[in-house]
Amino acid sequence: MALAGFASNYIALLAAFVFTFIVPGLCFYRFFSFDDHEKWAFIPIFSVLFSVQFVYVLSLVLGYSRNTILVGFLVLTAIYTGVIYKKGQDFQPQQLLQKFGKIKKTSILLFTVILLVSLGVLLRTVWFSNDYGIVITGANWQDTPFHYEIIESINNGNFPPQTPNYVGTPLSYHYFVDFHTAIVEKVYGYLPTLLPILNAVFIGVFAVSMYALVRPHGRQAAIAAAVVGTFGWGFSYYKFFSALFCGESVVFNSFFEYGGTFGLPPIYDNLLQQRPMLMGLPALVLVLTLLRNMDDKKRLLLAGLVTGLVYQFNNVAFFCCFVAYAFCLFVNLKKFKLSYLFFVLPSLVALPFILGGGATFQATLNVAWAIQFVKNPLTFYILNLGLPLLLAIYCFFKRGNWYLKGTMLALLIIPHFVIFTPNVWDMYKFFMFAWIPIAALAGISLAKTRKLVAFILVLLSILTSVSVIVYNINTNFMGATWAEYNVGIWTRENTPENSVFLTYYYIHAPTSMIGGRLRVSSDINWPYGHGIPLEDIWAREEAIDNAYAGSVSQLEGLIREYNVSYVYVGSQELSNYPNCISHFNSISWLTSVYNEDEQYVYQVEWIELGS
Repeated sequence: MALAGFASNYIALLAAFVFTFIVPGLCFYRFFSFDDHEKWAFIPIFSVLFSVQFVYVLSLVLGYSRNTILVGFLVLTAIYTGVIYKKGQDFQPQQLLQKFGKIKKTSILLFTVILLVSLGVLLRTVWFSNDYGIVITGANWQDTPFHYEIIESINNGNFPPQTPNYVGTPLSYHYFVDFHTAIVEKVYGYLPTLLPILNAVFIGVFAVSMYALVRPHGRQAAIAAAVVGTFGWGFSYYKFFSALFCGESVVFNSFFEYGGTFGLPPIYDNLLQQRPMLMGLPALVLVLTLLRNMDDKKRLLLAGLVTGLVYQFNNVAFFCCFVAYAFCLFVNLKKFKLSYLFFVLPSLVALPFILGGGATFQATLNVAWAIQFVKNPLTFYILNLGLPLLLAIYCFFKRGNWYLKGTMLALLIIPHFVIFTPNVWDMYKFFMFAWIPIAALAGISLAKTRKLVAFILVLLSILTSVSVIVYNINTNFMGATWAEYNVGIWTRENTPENSVFLTYYYIHAPTSMIGGRLRVSSDINWPYGHGIPLEDIWAREEAIDNAYAGSVSQLEGLIREYNVSYVYVGSQELSNYPNCISHFNSISWLTSVYNEDEQYVYQVEWIELGS
């Protein structure tokens, strides 16, 4: 398949799914002791973690390209062949059918429904076209264009990547989920609809991993944990159903109030739109599953390796994995063995990124998050985390599962006293990771409950996701008009890779999101959230204002400083700088190269500028 991918884009696309979701896991699981339900979780999670890291290293040596990726797939084929030669073929067609046959039909139905519901929502909300253009919607719609900018810039020469919307700075962001999407897209060609499909697959993988974590406590507990883990949340659904019963519009964000009573966004909303979470959450679930038996040296080594590999996918997940390990170590102190430290060594695979400008991660003692966002701790957490939290607390009155209980408490407490993120608000992500042990304990508490009672409690736990889905599929925020889409495609086809565009510092720009080119700056939240000092961001914004609305010398100064090749004028630029077209038309070293539907691109003539 990998070899055929050189000749066919379609086969290459299929190969990308197989080699990034299946093959590495099939190779490695043979060297460890797993139950069947653990295999189904381990294979896709480890495959993504390993394959992306592998292609990254290979690309540093050979250069990032379609051929490099396919060569990587050939190497993985050779490794898999060697494993089969040494260990024998485990997944022969007949055996595979037998293994599928052992899975309960209700479990298969559950995961199929989760996948299809998520796919349906995402296909209607991310890169959904209508008469006006491309829809990118949802409560956190502004994140998605940034992910597209990363993906498309990497696939258009930006490797190793600098920040695509803040040119001149290394990409200090946990971007490997986007790099995975870039890899899959690169072997085929431009395919923006790939992102929502991959998001849905990752959500399905997360549900399977939650099932595997809790399966030792019975199928009922595992199913409850998978459903609650994916769709569960607090009591904010009362606003949605209140509006529904009163005959009012339900197409509004009823599930989240920034800085308000319902101040934590639901887990399902995060799964739909927070791409680093799509790998960070399953990775923590897998680590918790592996840490269940601290006496198994191989599983400890593997847990450490997963922790190290997840850093550039989600650095908060990396820290949370260490929190889980620390608590498991604490619980087992009375019978401490030197082998318990085996976790640490393989986790050091993250060091090159930690020391070499990877995702930013700094810690300060600070209570700012609690002061700004938690008005009443008791009601805040009960209202936001709902029945699952109450069921998890109920588990504290029962024996066992202290590795889950301790991890839950630690992750809930940390944001109140420590700040890791430049933007204080981003500490809410710890509650998303705390949701894993909360949902797991909620499932365990329902292990021996009557099925009808368990069903009702699970149903009441997931109603908030109804409002999440309704809001997402009924809003139509525009990611790009058709005019913007056309200028983005023109940019891809007619400008050199890695070209720098001057644009307004808005959330997105078609020349980057679609065109895959770099730009001088974007909305303040992106660079600030990635550790750029506010003073530097404001200075760059002022320079952009002066370039569009000031003197020719100010424009020239910015162009020289950031090596700008093109100046873009679209709706945001016309709105903020209404006289910029006449300004640019009067400059001899700017040549108009695109002028359609109020979309303008000027090329900088460096020879006339006197470079």
